Amino acid sequence: MTTTIYLLRHGEVHNPQGVIYGALPGYRLSEFGRAEVNIAAETLAAHSPFDALIASPLERAQESAAIVGRRLELTPVVEPRLAETEVTGYQGQPFSALPSPYITEDGVRGIEGAASMRARMIDWVASARQHERVIAVSHRDPIAVLLLHWMGAGLARLGELTVPTGSLHEARLDGGGVELSGPAVG
Repeated sequence: MTTTIYLLRHGEVHNPQGVIYGALPGYRLSEFGRAEVNIAAETLAAHSPFDALIASPLERAQESAAIVGRRLELTPVVEPRLAETEVTGYQGQPFSALPSPYITEDGVRGIEGAASMRARMIDWVASARQHERVIAVSHRDPIAVLLLHWMGAGLARLGELTVPTGSLHEARLDGGGVELSGPAVG
Protein backbone atom coordinates (compact mmCIF):
# COMPACT_ATOMS: atom_id res chain seq x y z
CA MET A 1 0.00 0.00 0.00
CA THR A 2 1.18 3.51 -0.77
CA THR A 3 1.20 5.89 2.20
CA THR A 4 1.29 9.63 1.73
CA ILE A 5 2.53 11.61 4.70
CA TYR A 6 2.21 15.37 4.92
CA LEU A 7 4.77 16.69 7.40
CA LEU A 8 3.68 20.04 8.80
CA ARG A 9 6.01 22.12 10.93
CA HIS A 10 4.04 24.00 13.59
CA GLY A 11 3.44 27.71 13.10
CA GLU A 12 5.65 30.51 14.40
CA VAL A 13 5.84 30.68 18.19
CA HIS A 14 5.35 33.79 20.32
CA ASN A 15 8.81 34.08 21.87
CA PRO A 16 9.52 37.75 22.65
CA GLN A 17 12.58 36.91 24.78
CA GLY A 18 14.12 34.87 21.95
CA VAL A 19 14.93 31.89 24.15
CA ILE A 20 15.27 28.20 23.41
CA TYR A 21 11.86 26.97 24.51
CA GLY A 22 12.20 23.26 23.68
CA ALA A 23 9.56 21.54 25.78
CA LEU A 24 8.94 24.47 28.15
CA PRO A 25 5.23 25.17 28.70
CA GLY A 26 3.62 28.44 27.68
CA TYR A 27 5.08 28.80 24.21
CA ARG A 28 2.06 29.07 21.96
CA LEU A 29 1.63 30.19 18.39
CA SER A 30 1.96 33.86 17.53
CA GLU A 31 -0.76 35.56 15.52
CA PHE A 32 1.45 35.11 12.45
CA GLY A 33 1.95 31.43 13.37
CA ARG A 34 -1.80 30.86 13.49
CA ALA A 35 -2.10 32.50 10.06
CA GLU A 36 0.67 30.24 8.69
CA VAL A 37 -1.14 27.14 9.93
CA ASN A 38 -4.47 28.36 8.54
CA ILE A 39 -2.81 28.65 5.11
CA ALA A 40 -1.37 25.14 5.51
CA ALA A 41 -4.82 23.87 6.52
CA GLU A 42 -6.31 25.33 3.33
CA THR A 43 -3.57 23.67 1.28
CA LEU A 44 -4.26 20.37 3.01
CA ALA A 45 -8.00 20.73 2.42
CA ALA A 46 -7.27 20.82 -1.31
CA HIS A 47 -5.56 17.41 -0.91
CA SER A 48 -8.15 15.79 1.36
CA PRO A 49 -9.39 13.35 2.51
CA PHE A 50 -6.98 12.16 5.18
CA ASP A 51 -7.09 9.10 7.41
CA ALA A 52 -5.36 10.64 10.42
CA LEU A 53 -3.97 13.80 11.96
CA ILE A 54 -1.11 13.05 14.35
CA ALA A 55 0.88 15.61 16.33
CA SER A 56 3.71 16.14 18.75
CA PRO A 57 2.52 16.61 22.34
CA LEU A 58 4.10 20.08 22.63
CA GLU A 59 1.76 23.09 22.87
CA ARG A 60 2.73 24.71 19.58
CA ALA A 61 2.19 21.46 17.66
CA GLN A 62 -1.09 20.74 19.45
CA GLU A 63 -2.35 24.24 18.70
CA SER A 64 -1.33 23.83 15.04
CA ALA A 65 -3.02 20.42 14.86
CA ALA A 66 -6.22 21.85 16.37
CA ILE A 67 -6.37 24.49 13.61
CA VAL A 68 -5.86 21.84 10.91
CA GLY A 69 -8.28 19.48 12.63
CA ARG A 70 -11.06 22.06 12.71
CA ARG A 71 -10.61 22.78 8.98
CA LEU A 72 -10.47 19.10 7.98
CA GLU A 73 -12.87 17.76 10.60
CA LEU A 74 -10.18 15.50 12.07
CA THR A 75 -9.37 14.86 15.71
CA PRO A 76 -5.64 15.15 16.39
CA VAL A 77 -3.91 12.17 18.02
CA VAL A 78 -0.92 12.85 20.28
CA GLU A 79 2.32 11.11 19.25
CA PRO A 80 5.43 11.58 21.46
CA ARG A 81 7.76 10.33 18.70
CA LEU A 82 6.99 13.53 16.75
CA ALA A 83 8.27 15.76 19.59
CA GLU A 84 10.93 18.43 19.30
CA THR A 85 14.63 17.77 19.75
CA GLU A 86 15.39 17.16 23.41
CA VAL A 87 17.33 20.27 24.49
CA THR A 88 16.95 20.02 28.25
CA GLY A 89 20.40 21.45 28.87
CA TYR A 90 19.60 24.67 26.98
CA GLN A 91 15.93 25.46 27.62
CA GLY A 92 15.38 29.06 28.67
CA GLN A 93 18.75 30.20 27.33
CA PRO A 94 19.31 32.43 24.28
CA PHE A 95 19.83 30.67 20.95
CA SER A 96 23.40 31.97 20.97
CA ALA A 97 24.12 29.51 23.82
CA LEU A 98 23.76 26.53 21.46
CA PRO A 99 26.96 24.89 20.27
CA SER A 100 27.66 24.95 16.55
CA PRO A 101 26.62 22.64 15.11
CA TYR A 102 24.03 21.84 17.74
CA ILE A 103 22.74 18.76 15.91
CA THR A 104 25.31 16.01 15.66
CA GLU A 105 24.87 12.33 14.93
CA ASP A 106 25.29 11.21 18.53
CA GLY A 107 24.28 14.43 20.24
CA VAL A 108 26.15 16.79 22.50
CA ARG A 109 25.63 17.21 26.22
CA GLY A 110 22.08 18.37 26.84
CA ILE A 111 20.96 17.95 23.21
CA GLU A 112 19.44 14.91 21.53
CA GLY A 113 21.42 13.51 18.62
CA ALA A 114 20.29 12.98 15.06
CA ALA A 115 20.53 9.19 15.47
CA SER A 116 17.92 9.28 18.25
CA MET A 117 15.62 11.64 16.33
CA ARG A 118 15.96 9.57 13.16
CA ALA A 119 15.19 6.32 15.01
CA ARG A 120 12.01 7.64 16.61
CA MET A 121 10.80 9.30 13.42
CA ILE A 122 11.44 6.17 11.33
CA ASP A 123 9.67 4.14 14.01
CA TRP A 124 6.70 6.49 13.78
CA VAL A 125 6.68 6.29 9.97
CA ALA A 126 6.50 2.48 10.21
CA SER A 127 3.40 2.78 12.39
CA ALA A 128 1.90 5.44 10.08
CA ARG A 129 2.07 2.98 7.17
CA GLN A 130 -1.30 1.61 8.37
CA HIS A 131 -2.82 4.77 6.85
CA GLU A 132 -3.04 5.77 3.22
CA ARG A 133 -2.99 9.53 3.87
CA VAL A 134 -1.78 11.07 7.10
CA ILE A 135 -0.81 14.51 8.41
CA ALA A 136 1.97 14.73 10.99
CA VAL A 137 2.55 17.97 12.92
CA SER A 138 6.10 18.11 14.20
CA HIS A 139 9.14 20.37 14.54
CA ARG A 140 12.03 21.57 12.38
CA ASP A 141 14.81 19.27 13.56
CA PRO A 142 12.91 15.96 13.55
CA ILE A 143 11.37 16.78 10.15
CA ALA A 144 14.77 17.80 8.74
CA VAL A 145 16.51 14.68 10.06
CA LEU A 146 13.78 12.47 8.56
CA LEU A 147 13.94 14.27 5.20
CA LEU A 148 17.74 13.88 5.12
CA HIS A 149 17.32 10.17 5.80
CA TRP A 150 14.83 9.80 2.96
CA MET A 151 17.12 11.80 0.67
CA GLY A 152 20.05 9.54 1.55
CA ALA A 153 21.95 12.62 2.73
CA GLY A 154 24.06 13.19 5.82
CA LEU A 155 23.89 15.90 8.44
CA ALA A 156 26.36 17.97 6.43
CA ARG A 157 23.39 18.88 4.19
CA LEU A 158 21.18 20.02 7.09
CA GLY A 159 21.80 23.69 6.28
CA GLU A 160 20.53 23.15 2.73
CA LEU A 161 17.05 22.16 3.91
CA THR A 162 14.30 24.72 4.23
CA VAL A 163 11.76 23.83 6.91
CA PRO A 164 10.12 27.13 7.83
CA THR A 165 7.28 27.37 10.32
CA GLY A 166 3.96 26.41 8.79
CA SER A 167 5.63 24.56 5.91
CA LEU A 168 4.39 21.31 4.40
CA HIS A 169 6.48 18.48 2.99
CA GLU A 170 4.84 15.58 1.18
CA ALA A 171 6.33 12.09 1.23
CA ARG A 172 4.90 9.21 -0.81
CA LEU A 173 6.07 5.86 0.49
CA ASP A 174 5.56 2.91 -1.80
CA GLY A 175 7.33 -0.33 -0.99
CA GLY A 176 10.91 0.65 -0.26
CA GLY A 177 10.98 3.99 -2.07
CA VAL A 178 10.12 7.52 -1.03
CA GLU A 179 9.12 10.38 -3.32
CA LEU A 180 9.41 13.84 -1.73
CA SER A 181 7.89 17.18 -2.62
CA GLY A 182 7.74 20.45 -0.74
CA PRO A 183 9.97 23.34 0.21
CA ALA A 184 12.77 21.04 1.39
CA VAL A 185 13.35 19.43 -1.97
CA GLY A 186 12.70 22.11 -4.56
